[in-house]
Amino acid sequence: MVLLAITHARLWTGEGPAREDMDILVSGDRVVAIGQGLDTTGAEVIDARGATVIPGLVDSHAHLSMSPGAAYRPGEPPAYAEHLRAYLACGVTTVLDPAVGPAASEAIAREPVGPRYLHLGMPFSPEGGYPAVLFDGAFPMVDTAAEAEAQLDAVVAQGAIGIKMTAERGFLGPTWPMFESEVARAIREGAARRELSVYVHAMSPAEQQLAIEEYGARATVHPLERPHSKVATLAAERGVYEVTTLSVLDMMGDAWDRSRLDDPFLDARVPAAELATARSLDVSRQFRIRFAQVVLPGLPALFATSGAARAIAAAHLRRTGRALRQLHGAGVVLVMGSDAGNWPIIPYLFHGPSSLRELELIVDAGFSPEQALTMATRNAGRMLDRDVGTLHEGGPADLLVVDGNPLDDIRALRRLRHVVRAGEARTPAGWLSPPAPPPGSTGASR
Repeated sequence: MVLLAITHARLWTGEGPAREDMDILVSGDRVVAIGQGLDTTGAEVIDARGATVIPGLVDSHAHLSMSPGAAYRPGEPPAYAEHLRAYLACGVTTVLDPAVGPAASEAIAREPVGPRYLHLGMPFSPEGGYPAVLFDGAFPMVDTAAEAEAQLDAVVAQGAIGIKMTAERGFLGPTWPMFESEVARAIREGAARRELSVYVHAMSPAEQQLAIEEYGARATVHPLERPHSKVATLAAERGVYEVTTLSVLDMMGDAWDRSRLDDPFLDARVPAAELATARSLDVSRQFRIRFAQVVLPGLPALFATSGAARAIAAAHLRRTGRALRQLHGAGVVLVMGSDAGNWPIIPYLFHGPSSLRELELIVDAGFSPEQALTMATRNAGRMLDRDVGTLHEGGPADLLVVDGNPLDDIRALRRLRHVVRAGEARTPAGWLSPPAPPPGSTGASR
């Protein structure tokens, strides 16, 4: 029995051009028919005239175990439920978390409402690498082949779909150690035996070349930090995916541009405590200083809070945009990822809205809205090797009803009419509403 019908839509399935006046029939959590003039008898009908139906978005780099700005709110409990609902309210129906511990991944997976949750488990980093510095012992370090085997078994038990390795010497200079070659080989070979894809944190040309040639990367979780034709060609030849994460560079602008934080779109989708932190002028100053001290230790606080630091961040964003265009031109498949949550001293990478901001930044970098949407749908499904990111008969019923045409205007995604996740259709406000408490309960459920 058909339970849901979406009629008279402009339909973009993630494959080929959009088609007009199309119907989509959903039964349970699957799409059962796509066509014109379909029989909708007995179905709940959503009239999509003037709207575009597209696949649900995939954010392929989001840290759901972390809350933006949590470093300024010590002792705050995780806001998993709120963040998961915010993703759905922003049209994100699948999330890949590239670094998460077992307790957090289990707690997130238990939440009753949210996008499809995929993760890479605990990251693989040598002692003293950036996860140890930035996350203060939250993850174990790997310095021997035996430790590599033990952690590979642990991430399999955790339910990871792949692993994340680090190849990061430092953002603006050699600050952190790299894997010894025999340890890197043990991780790569052990992951292959367990059929786990390797994702690598690597941004400089030298680090990406190492990730591709020595670590066997299926994907890099960040793009090249600057154009480099040799690495772009190598990535294309090896079929390596690159995840965009422009939001990490863009977020420095929020430390200066207060108007961006006054957007009413954020008020409904970001927990009040996170917004208050992000809007604090004192936090803005603390963030700029702390961020600069990690990126370039010894940098004077006065410089970190100056317009010159902002100009450097803006130039880096433009340079990475050029690198993305070069990668695309070489034939590398790009995938959208926002890096939301990221590092708790960063107050601005909100769960949900950052995914839409990432798509807008991709368009600002010179890509068409359709190309950006492809990075967040079909390309992501291919990288993840999952049936997500396209709409087809028999496929999962994860889709968006967008007021207007996001293929022409990417900001139309901020005007979602309905988000359908696993066959359940709600408005953004409906997804944001906490579930009703069970009968007889005296407290609200998360």
